[in-house]
Amino acid sequence: MNVYELIKSRRTVRHFTQKPIPDDLLTRIVDTGRLAPCGANLQPLRFLVVTDNELKAKIFPSLKWAAYLRPDHDPAPGQEPTAYIILLADERVNSPIVRTDMGIAAANMTITALAEGVASCMLLAFNPKVITELFNLPEYIKPSLVLALGYPDETPVSVERSDTVKYYKNDQGVLTVPKKPLAEVMFINAYQES
Repeated sequence: MNVYELIKSRRTVRHFTQKPIPDDLLTRIVDTGRLAPCGANLQPLRFLVVTDNELKAKIFPSLKWAAYLRPDHDPAPGQEPTAYIILLADERVNSPIVRTDMGIAAANMTITALAEGVASCMLLAFNPKVITELFNLPEYIKPSLVLALGYPDETPVSVERSDTVKYYKNDQGVLTVPKKPLAEVMFINAYQES
């Protein structure tokens, strides 16, 4: 599958099998985050990989899943992520666009993971205090995004749809993600509202 097709197929997954992700794959995933472009090459991000079952069990309750379908689409017992990569911002690095850097790094990592069959969910809705205390982070290191990873136990689909942004379960119970049609969001040489 080429990169375009891979990106088109990527959907957020919240239900995972419990097959562990190999350590060398996790290392490669993080490496693609490390290598992502960042503003002024300041490199404010740090990457905390969590695979220990006890630590994962302490992180899981601090996460908020699928806001439009909460709590019905939260991972059930046995569907939790098998790994987390927590993106940390080093506030000693005075980067005005650290959140942009974080988004680019997370995109690189999710595509790298998907190319190896590993699904992901980017979570901004979490309790950073739990992460800070659990890992005894210094006050200048801020948890900014939790990337939940695992082999998928669901196959969400996207549909072209303009009337809603809310993802939903279709009649077959499949998580369905509406995306605006390309014609509504792409302009060539001029911007014109329809």
